Amino acid sequence: MILTQIRSRLELTSFTNNDSEFPVQNHEVLAMHLEAGLELWFTKDRICVLKTYTSNHQFLLNWREDQIIISHLLDHLPFIYKNNLYFILFLDIDSKIMFSDIPLEINRVEKNSKVCRKYVLHCEEDLERVPFLQQKQTNVKREQDYELKFKNELLSNISLDPKILRIVEGYFEIGKLKKENKKVDNKSYILKFLKGDALS
Repeated sequence: MILTQIRSRLELTSFTNNDSEFPVQNHEVLAMHLEAGLELWFTKDRICVLKTYTSNHQFLLNWREDQIIISHLLDHLPFIYKNNLYFILFLDIDSKIMFSDIPLEINRVEKNSKVCRKYVLHCEEDLERVPFLQQKQTNVKREQDYELKFKNELLSNISLDPKILRIVEGYFEIGKLKKENKKVDNKSYILKFLKGDALS
């Protein structure tokens, strides 16, 4: 696995890496993270700190220091992020040259819940252990993006018959209601939608 795969997965699950939009605009805190090689990724309700370790010694000696730096960030976070702060430690180390005590240390790191939840990634399968980066969520987002694009293209087609446009709108409205776990009779709903008296 390479770092770009992790970054791509973060992007696909709506994370962004833009210091000027980061929820904490404390230049001292941001500089500390930058100097330590910590990448700050965030969504509207979650923050993920990413660090790459390229040697056994760097991982064994530095992860605790990096956690201390992250703890300074925790002090400044808005409330919504307090329990949604994660630390992803990427081991960019060849398995053949890993120390025998690395698996024990990985276990120790992931069980340590001080400051935030931590995930140590070394191979591609490890990505699936991070709930908010699972491929399933990525696929759902892709489907939603495709559906939105499809809907917009259909509804912006001015050459379509107005009745067809109403059916298309009704179809997407039914999908929305079903996602909200509301029972809908498709045929009667579409007929109501065509008459203009369907419930929104």
